[in-house]
Amino acid sequence: MNAIRWAKAPMVGVLAILVVSQVLTDRIGPIQFMWWIPRVMLVAAAVAGLVMLLAIALMRRWPATERRRIASWTAGALAVGLVTTWSDWGAPRARPEGAFRLVHWNICNPTRADAPAAVEAMLAFDADAILLTDAALAFAEGGVERMQQQGYGIVRAGPFAIASRAPVVEARPVYAARGRALSRFTLATVQGPLVIDAVDLPSETTMHRYNSVRAFVASLEELGHLGGGTARADVLAGDFNITRGSASLDLLAPDATEAFADAGVGWGGTYPRAWPFWAIDQTLVRAPWRAVRSEIVDPGRSRHRAQVVDLQRITP
Repeated sequence: MNAIRWAKAPMVGVLAILVVSQVLTDRIGPIQFMWWIPRVMLVAAAVAGLVMLLAIALMRRWPATERRRIASWTAGALAVGLVTTWSDWGAPRARPEGAFRLVHWNICNPTRADAPAAVEAMLAFDADAILLTDAALAFAEGGVERMQQQGYGIVRAGPFAIASRAPVVEARPVYAARGRALSRFTLATVQGPLVIDAVDLPSETTMHRYNSVRAFVASLEELGHLGGGTARADVLAGDFNITRGSASLDLLAPDATEAFADAGVGWGGTYPRAWPFWAIDQTLVRAPWRAVRSEIVDPGRSRHRAQVVDLQRITP
């Protein structure tokens, strides 16, 4: 019996990591790495191990009590897996009529040679506004004219650029220091003003994310940027380098909901583009706006996938 208990130990350990990291997320720096292990990997490892153990128990006719115990652990692992990966998957849904389509894409500083293909990828989004992080030469080689022909005006602020079919009434950098950047864009949409804060946060893997965001929020508060009224953004979008559901994001926008978790379609990982296990590019939405559809798409270039979010303004 002791051997059977030891056989279950690795899977139980994986489940313990899954549960503990799901509760703590990135609050405690030395163990935040557990939260960064993709949920699907942990779930797959625990469930696969328990299923194999159950198969061995059945073939070798282990005691019925032990078989039932392993079956219960397997069912529990499946339930925990469903809960912990729920926000990473979305059901199919159509594009809502009349919604404002906002795209965010970390385009990773394209070169002049990259520009024509990057513009074609942007046009394929069929968006009302496209927010780019690290835009660099994305609109070189006639890209500006190509976008203008399709009804887009292009405005830059800090490391960000926005191509919008809605008039841009404000575009200004707010903060840029220590690898953190935030710029404010305000669009005059047919549904009403849409205030967007474009965010880019550091990518160092060992950085304590919770403390980093707390310092960022303190800096923004000193600038008077996180107050109420006109200072309040409707949407915060960008490359947060923080995974979906992290406690640190609540420090930045405690009253916002994440678009993919609310209205996702398909798989929600954004990085790296070829194997997107991590959801580090996000769109946080506040009332009166809400996400009615959110899809992560592969633009075919850059290191990141793009977020395609359909927004609607809800009137009381």
